[in-house]
Amino acid sequence: MSTRLSKGGRLIDRAAPQEFSFNGKRLRGLSGDTLAAALLANDQMLLGRSFKYHRPRGLVAAGPEEPNAIVGLGRDGRFEPNQRVTTTELFDGLEAASQNHWPSLEFDVGVINNSLARFLPGGFYYKTFMWPRAAWKHVFEPIIRRSAGLGKAPTARDADRYEYSYSFCDVLILGGGIAGLQAALVAGASGARVMLLEQAAHWGGRAPVDGDVIDGKPADVWINSAVQALAALENVTMRLRTMGAGVYDHGYVLAEEKIADTTPGDGRPKHRLWRIRASQIVTATGAIERPLSFAGNDIPGVMLAGSVREYVVNYAVSPGDRTVVVTNNDDAYRTAIALVQAGLAVPCIVDARASVTGDLPAKARAMGIRVEAGKAIAKVKGGKRVTGVSLCVQAGEGAVLEEISCDSVAMSGGWSPVVHLWSHCGGKLIWDKTHAHFRPDADRPPTGADGLAMVVPVGNANGAMTAAEVLVDAAKGGAAAALAAGFKAEAVAAVADAAPEAAMEAVWIMPQGAGPALKAKMWLDYQNDVKVSDVQLAAREGYESVEHTKRYTTLGMATDQGKLSNINGLAVLAGALNAEIPNVGTTTFRPPYAPVTLGALAGESRGAIFQPLRKTPMHGWHEKNHAYF
Repeated sequence: MSTRLSKGGRLIDRAAPQEFSFNGKRLRGLSGDTLAAALLANDQMLLGRSFKYHRPRGLVAAGPEEPNAIVGLGRDGRFEPNQRVTTTELFDGLEAASQNHWPSLEFDVGVINNSLARFLPGGFYYKTFMWPRAAWKHVFEPIIRRSAGLGKAPTARDADRYEYSYSFCDVLILGGGIAGLQAALVAGASGARVMLLEQAAHWGGRAPVDGDVIDGKPADVWINSAVQALAALENVTMRLRTMGAGVYDHGYVLAEEKIADTTPGDGRPKHRLWRIRASQIVTATGAIERPLSFAGNDIPGVMLAGSVREYVVNYAVSPGDRTVVVTNNDDAYRTAIALVQAGLAVPCIVDARASVTGDLPAKARAMGIRVEAGKAIAKVKGGKRVTGVSLCVQAGEGAVLEEISCDSVAMSGGWSPVVHLWSHCGGKLIWDKTHAHFRPDADRPPTGADGLAMVVPVGNANGAMTAAEVLVDAAKGGAAAALAAGFKAEAVAAVADAAPEAAMEAVWIMPQGAGPALKAKMWLDYQNDVKVSDVQLAAREGYESVEHTKRYTTLGMATDQGKLSNINGLAVLAGALNAEIPNVGTTTFRPPYAPVTLGALAGESRGAIFQPLRKTPMHGWHEKNHAYF
């Protein structure tokens, strides 16, 4: 079961308990928790139901990429549907309710669709509801409309207020991890007007969670020092809880700032929409971990390895007493090590690579963790929570070699740079075969009105995957942005300890020779219930364009915009077409990066000033003299 650990938790305050409710049940968390962490701490593994098959869904991630844990927050005039628990800060009195089920989350009659899955494959709606014609209007359409959507639209008038704000700067940096901080230090030292935005409530990103050491000190220490140095510069503006939502022509950027989410009714605007003009834009948006595609990878308790590590280190929350780690790269070993250091059990690390060497695997073995090389998960056992896994050979077809009892699974299929903001305004991508991901193509950047590059990607967002590489790349990017804005800067970078990592191995299907029965339970898009078998069916039926496949299967069309599913889906499609992944291409990245509250987009334009009438000074005289308008 998931629980709160007695020690640790770098972001929580154990002396400040917070009470909240989920589906009417009173629960308790701690100040500093996200709603996701607080729910896990209370062993609330089941958080929602999937869209089509109404399968049980739990947490997968820890950030805006979360596809499953979507809830309704608040009530009456402050009710807001489809909110991610992973990006919602906990506060005393918070009310949350799960969505997309009837009559209850635990017992949902819609799950009957799961039993009918063989009759509801990808694209089934293009082939059904066609006969008899008269039934469409009176039978099919009413049922479909009633089934559509996840949350319920608010019915009461919004009780909160919102506002616009405007800003101009020479260098705008989106992302406040170590890459963004390093780029800001370099650009700020040049004298350029710098604006640094971070969507989370804390600076530093994943570096403290990963245990990075910078300039001979723990990452936390370097981050605090960098923040203090930036705060002392008059030409640098810093804002937390502010998400860069979209990059547009002429250096125009929209960003949404959360102001009073945790203090409803205090008189301040709930959100502020920033309209920013920047000479140069630096995207330090990090990377997103990819899931692995194995049967049962959607059962509550199966999570991304990096997210498991984040919950343990940041919030002292364990997703389970016994966690099996499955991976194709070295980074997941950090999660296994962190779990054991927290006093939890890791019965096995399942590594798809035939040979597993390097410092991190060696450290894991020295701690007594069993490592199985060349192995895979054939399937996950369980219904509403994980109860165990079956192991098989990755090169085989899924014949079970062993069953291991566990209550959580931490998976890692590699990391993909967050390229959305780079791509919004025309930036192109290039396939990096070494890391099996798309990254920005420096030769084809987004350009401004002068035809010159206006966006500079840095750090993980640029394909630099170790802390040492990230800091060097960020310093170069910050200096390049300052220079392009007309300022002279020196690319002086902090130095991070560089622990060597072995090469990852691209794994798109686990095991690689899995048959139809297993592929029908390998989930790509968790929210929209798109499976490996659906994408392969689309390819067989002639949908060779990735955009056509997306629409046929609804892959990547959920509220997470395919942040977890798109790369895996592209790879499966490429395999089905016997084509290279870069030749298949990518879908289009469109703003916003994550959903923006409609109230923030409207701002003050509501009620009496929704559409204000401007009158000339002579208007009163005209009325008195019976002018006709």
